[in-house]
Amino acid sequence: MPPPTLQTAPSRPDRSSPPLVLVGASTRAAAWSAIRAGWRPLCADLFADGDLLKVATAIAVNEYPTGLIDAVSTLTIDLPNSNCPRIYTGAMENHPNVLDSLATGGPLFGNSSEVLNLVRDPHWVSRVCQMANLCCPEVRNGHDIPGADGQWMLRHPKSAGGSGVSEWNAMTGPTGRDVVFQQWIPGRAASAICLGNGSSASVLGITEQLVGEPWLHAPRWSWCGSIGPLALSTSLNDQVARLADVLASESGLVGLFGIDLVLDKESAWPIEINPRYTGSAEVIEMASGRSMIGRHLEAFGESPVAPMSDHTTGTVHGKAVLYAPRAMQASELPECGPEWRLADVPHPGQLIDEGRPVCTVLATSGSIEDCRNVLEQAAGHLYQELVSSE
Repeated sequence: MPPPTLQTAPSRPDRSSPPLVLVGASTRAAAWSAIRAGWRPLCADLFADGDLLKVATAIAVNEYPTGLIDAVSTLTIDLPNSNCPRIYTGAMENHPNVLDSLATGGPLFGNSSEVLNLVRDPHWVSRVCQMANLCCPEVRNGHDIPGADGQWMLRHPKSAGGSGVSEWNAMTGPTGRDVVFQQWIPGRAASAICLGNGSSASVLGITEQLVGEPWLHAPRWSWCGSIGPLALSTSLNDQVARLADVLASESGLVGLFGIDLVLDKESAWPIEINPRYTGSAEVIEMASGRSMIGRHLEAFGESPVAPMSDHTTGTVHGKAVLYAPRAMQASELPECGPEWRLADVPHPGQLIDEGRPVCTVLATSGSIEDCRNVLEQAAGHLYQELVSSE
């Protein structure tokens, strides 16, 4: 069997390709996906990373997220028709007012504020799961304080990617009115990438989640990568499929969405719903050969602009986000190794605060464990390069 191969970065699209606005904390992965589907991305995010600028027009926004509105106006001002589609990525579900403003300038191919308010409410998710006889962690309002026995998590309403999440114990401090207590479930962290049509949904793939990994210097509960596709038992696959379908039918979810899960031997427990393109979608795209942004656009009625292959590579793919162990200055980094490549490349000389993302490693291998090892070895190599350049 030939060794697994990494999906290559796309080339910069021709100016004749239809424009697509992408906004969010980081848009590089979504931009690569959009190019593979035949679109020309115009991006506004926090970083405007080097490898994003090679293939797309991008603006790094300082006043985030409100600055995205002006950035999009700048990106679209010279278009013959500024009424081009817009897609939002990570954490924008926490800023519905910004999304409403963006929607006034062109079609927003994403879920409405009403849908976001439903699926981001842990109480709503719990009620829906109970009605469908699906597992769900117990949730409590902030005033219904449980014992500090290590069996509860404290979630803030605008949590995303593990930020705003902490273990509830005697040292946590005041809770506040808007927080939610969520039962802690032991098991394997995972994520399902799903595609909704407003009344039902299908599961495109499931990944193992990397959370708070010390070898990535990630904060304790922060998402720091994904590996997949993850093979599950028939019972667990059926539970995840039912969960995706019920959530879509009850809320009207359209397009890509993610379900953060904890898996034990018998049950799939939903932890959080991410109603948009997620970081894990890139892993499923590498494994399937299908553009996830292309799939998302099709859900909103857009015809495929470019042919997209639909194949399963039979290999495992992964991504890992390196976090800064201390405040540091980015340096030139090696672009790839035999089984990995660099992505989300910072600009040389860029100052990166402690606990902030530095770059991403994309990898491929023959199994989940082997892929994890490739990611860990690559991360170690890159950290050495960063330290040696200081």
